Amino acid sequence: MQAIDPFRRLYDENHARVHRMLVRIVGPQDADDLAQVVFAKAAKALPTFRGEAQGRTWLYRIATNAASDWLHSRASGEAHATVPLPDEGAAVETTLAMMSDAATPEQQLSQKEMHACLRREIGKLPATLRSAFMLSALGGLTDTEVAETIGISLPATKVRLHRARQAFRELIAARCDFYRNELSCKPASPTCCAPDRAEGLTQ
Repeated sequence: MQAIDPFRRLYDENHARVHRMLVRIVGPQDADDLAQVVFAKAAKALPTFRGEAQGRTWLYRIATNAASDWLHSRASGEAHATVPLPDEGAAVETTLAMMSDAATPEQQLSQKEMHACLRREIGKLPATLRSAFMLSALGGLTDTEVAETIGISLPATKVRLHRARQAFRELIAARCDFYRNELSCKPASPTCCAPDRAEGLTQ
């Protein structure tokens, strides 16, 4: 009886999950290419995999590093997107979850632009904060799943996510182009920081 190729089994059992996570993080247009990169890295590293973690967790860590690098590489880009926020005190994750299939074509375009803009802002976070926040806010993982994926304790993960959310809000605020109940990801300008515009959006 022919032995099952370990890489083929790893691929068959996990490709769909990894691809879904990458779609949420980088978007559908780039998920296919990045998934190929992830599994190419996994195939190369498989002979040195010692099994301290489950194969799925190990593969997710490779995908996390690849997606984090992808976001960081695009962090220098600029975009302009103005989209109504749910409320002035909306959580970061709520803002990132605004994409809706029921939206009008114009709303979908605006939401797509905002999502791309926010991905670039997440890419500016320090690497350790970026990975945790990316998995939570974009990947949709629970705090426990984030902890398992990046290999740290749950309390440490909660602290890291708290710091990441604070740092992310500071990044968004630094871009400075805020309007009441709307967020516009435009480059900062010296005249756009009127207190009534930014009030409540960075809290």
